[in-house]
Amino acid sequence: MRKSTVPKSYQIQLENDRLLKMTEVARLLTASLESSTVIQTILETIPQVIPAVDACVLMLYDPVKDLLVSKAWVGFIDKNIERLQLRPGESMSGYAFSNNKAVLFSGDKIFQEGIENMSPVNKSLQAGLTPSIAKSVMCAPLNFKGQVFGVITVNSFSGQDSFTEFDLQLLQSLASQATISIENSRLYEKQRESLQELADLNRIIRQQARQLEHALNIHKTLASLALQNRGLSAITQALSDILKQPVVLLDMVYNPIAVANLPGVEPLPSGWWRQFDNLLALSNNRPFHQDKDRDGEFIPLIIDPKVVPIQAGNEKLGFICTGRLRNNNGVDFANVAIEQAATVIALEMVKEQSIFEVERRLRGELLEEILAGNNDEHILNRASLLGYDTNCRYWIILADIDDFRGYIQKYQLEESAILAIKNQLLKFGSQLVTKHHPKSIVTFRSDMLVIMLGIPNNMNLDQSRLRAKNIAQEIKNQLSNKFGQMSFSLVLGRPCADLGQFKARYQEATLALQIVGGTSNQIVDCSLLGSALLLMKLDNRAELAEFVNSVLGELMKYDKQHHSDLLTTLTTYSRFNCNNVRVAAELHIHANTLSYRLSRIEEITARTLGRTDDWLDFQLAIRLLQIYPELSDAA
Repeated sequence: MRKSTVPKSYQIQLENDRLLKMTEVARLLTASLESSTVIQTILETIPQVIPAVDACVLMLYDPVKDLLVSKAWVGFIDKNIERLQLRPGESMSGYAFSNNKAVLFSGDKIFQEGIENMSPVNKSLQAGLTPSIAKSVMCAPLNFKGQVFGVITVNSFSGQDSFTEFDLQLLQSLASQATISIENSRLYEKQRESLQELADLNRIIRQQARQLEHALNIHKTLASLALQNRGLSAITQALSDILKQPVVLLDMVYNPIAVANLPGVEPLPSGWWRQFDNLLALSNNRPFHQDKDRDGEFIPLIIDPKVVPIQAGNEKLGFICTGRLRNNNGVDFANVAIEQAATVIALEMVKEQSIFEVERRLRGELLEEILAGNNDEHILNRASLLGYDTNCRYWIILADIDDFRGYIQKYQLEESAILAIKNQLLKFGSQLVTKHHPKSIVTFRSDMLVIMLGIPNNMNLDQSRLRAKNIAQEIKNQLSNKFGQMSFSLVLGRPCADLGQFKARYQEATLALQIVGGTSNQIVDCSLLGSALLLMKLDNRAELAEFVNSVLGELMKYDKQHHSDLLTTLTTYSRFNCNNVRVAAELHIHANTLSYRLSRIEEITARTLGRTDDWLDFQLAIRLLQIYPELSDAA
C-alpha cells in the first residue's frame, strides 16, 4: 500500500473534498435519464473523484453473445478498446464481473496473473489499449438486486501503489450510483418505448378505424349501385372516381367489359388497357405487344400498374385493372377500394351471368326447335316472350368465327376461356343489336353468332334490306374493333315473313358461309347469290363433280400440264360480265393476249363463249367451284 507523506489533517480534507465531489456526481447522474448520457457522465466524473485514474472503461454484459462489451471509455485507444470483448471470468474485468466483487490489482506479478487467462486475440489488443503500461487497476461490478450486468475498470499509469483502499471504496460507491442511474435510464427508456408503442398502436387503431369507415362508405356506394341495378359500367365509373384513376374491367380473355375515365380529365388513348393484357400475357407465356395510338405513337405505359382478379369462390371471372399515372400519387386506401369493388363486381357478374345463362338457354332451345321445324302456336308464344314480333320483318345475320379451333390451339385456351369468349360475343351482339332493334333475338350456335334482326313492317322491302345491310356492316366493324385477334365471316340472309320461313333462310345463310369461309372481308348477301342458292341446295356431290368435269375438266387438265391460267382467265371473264377491257386490266395482260386465251378456252373445251347454253354451263361450273372448291380435285 502507498504511504501518505502529507499531514493527516490535509489528507482528511482531501477525502472530505472527494466525498463532496461524490455528492455532486450523484446529482449529475440523476440529472439525465438518457442511458448514453448517464454512462458518459460516469466516465467523465471518475477521474474527478479518483485523481489517480488515467483511463477507465465501462463494459456491459451481452447475454446473447455471453460477453462483456465496451460501451464507453476514457484514456484508451478507440480502435482497440471498441473491439475488446471479454468472457465472464476473463482478465481482471471478467474476474470482478464473475465474482461480483470490487478488486484492486497492483504490482507486476499480480497484474500479469490478472491477464494471463485472456484469449490470444484479446491479449494482442491488451498490449495496444493504452499509450503506457498500467501499474495499478481497479474493477467494480455493476450489481442491481443481486444481478451483475456490467463492470467499471480504471487504470493508473503513474505507479504500482497509485490506488488505495479508499479509492476502491469510492469506485464501489460510484459503481453503485452508476448502477442505479443506468437502471433508472433503462426503466425510463422501456417506459418511453412502451409509450411509443402505445402511441403507435393508437395511431394504427385510428388508421384502421378510418380504413374501416372508408371501406364501409365504399361498400355502401358500390353496393347501392348494384342494388339499383345500374350495372358494371356504373360500378366501374364509381371505382374510378374513388381512386382518381382510370379503371378497366377485363374478362377472362382480356377483352374490356367496362372502361371508366376521370370526369373532367382528358381520357387516355383508346386501348390503354392493352398493357394489362400484356402483363397477363407474360404471366401466361403469351406473346407480348405494345399498342400504338392513331398517330402511330406507343401508348404510354401506366406506372405502378395494379391487376386484381375478380373471383366467385374458386372461379375466376375477370380482372380489375388500374394504375398510377406519372406525377399522380393516387388516393389513400386504394387497395381497400379495389378489394371492395372486386367483391361487389363479382356479385354483379354472377347475377348478370345467371340471368344471361337463362336467356341464352331459352334462346338456344328456341332456335333448335325452329330449326327442327316445330312452328306451332306454342313455339310462337315462346318466341314472343323472347322478343319476337309478328309486326316485324326478320333478317337472318350469321357471324361466324373464322378458324376458331386454330385460335383455341394457338392460345391454348381452356374450356372456361372458350365459354367466356362465346358469352362475350353473345353479350356484345345482343347489346349492339337490341339497342336500336329491341324486337330482335340473338343467340349462339356452335362457333357462330345467330341474329334474328327484327325491323318493323312500316318500311318497304328495299328500305328494310338497306337497314339490315347497315346493321350487318356495323356488327362486322364492331366485332373487328372489339375482338381484334379474331376474324369473322358474315352472311345476311333473305327476309322471313314468319317463323315458318326461318329454317330455310337459316340453311341458305349457313350454305353461303361456305363461299366466304374466312376468305373475304365482305358481307355475303344471300339475296344477291342468285343461282348459287339453288346450286348450294344440291346434295349429290358426285353429280356436281361430273358436271364440272364435263364443262371444265379439259381446261383444268391443260392448265395443270402447261402451268397456264386459262381457268383464271375464264373466271375473271365471267366476273366482269365479258368486258374485255376490264378483264385485261384485271389480269394485267394485253387485249390481244386476252383474245388468244379466250380462243384457246373454246378450242380446249369444245364450247363457244358466245353461245347461250355453253355460256350458262360455264357460269354454273365456275359458281360450283366457288361454292365447293373440292370439286376441282374430284373433277
